[in-house]
Amino acid sequence: MKLMMAFMPSCKEVAKTLCGEGLAAEPWGRRLMIRLHLSQCEFCARFGRQMERICEALKAAWAEPSGEDVEAFKRRVVARLGSS
Repeated sequence: MKLMMAFMPSCKEVAKTLCGEGLAAEPWGRRLMIRLHLSQCEFCARFGRQMERICEALKAAWAEPSGEDVEAFKRRVVARLGSS
């Protein structure tokens, strides 16, 4: 157990990895140790879930709008300009 704990990344290291390029960029051994840390540390697991939600929200915000979305936006802008 002590040997495993010696290779376990700290909370700071896990947070840095989750804020950076994520687990996919890490070698498999380090990914395994980070996943083990996340399974044991409630705070890092919660932080990881929050980072996932933030990434999903940013991807959705930067997605290409459909033609219908653009046309609806134009109508709202014109309507507001006309009402002022």
